[in-house]
Amino acid sequence: MNTLPALPAFVAALTALLLKATLLSTIQVVARTRSREFTTPEDARLFGLAPAVRESSFVVRCGNVWRNDVENIPWFLAAALAFTLLGGDARSAAWLFGSYAAIRFLHTAVYLRGLQPWRAIAYLTSLAVLWTIVIKSLALIA
Repeated sequence: MNTLPALPAFVAALTALLLKATLLSTIQVVARTRSREFTTPEDARLFGLAPAVRESSFVVRCGNVWRNDVENIPWFLAAALAFTLLGGDARSAAWLFGSYAAIRFLHTAVYLRGLQPWRAIAYLTSLAVLWTIVIKSLALIA
């Protein structure tokens, strides 16, 4: 019997979030290449261009999404890992970890499209899921 029943859900969520990061990075590279605006001299030189003063607004938006992920996803991974290591149940893990990953995909989509209030709603919903994981973890040690 698996001593860490939540581990498969943790690995699935980790994989999904890594896929999301890879897709976002690819979108940013494609957008930067299409705009032909490179602020880094060696990147501009690679395409035979002079460095741009600023990047396209969409490339900047991709960078903003990336920063938001870097600020938020590590907290999820830490909380989800704690829940997993504490022996959290597989069903709760599948629901919570899967929900968090899906919400972060949604957050990225609405952020890239500039859709408010949906971006804020997705962000706040992901925080609610994160705190639910934390509270369930605390219950496991109580």
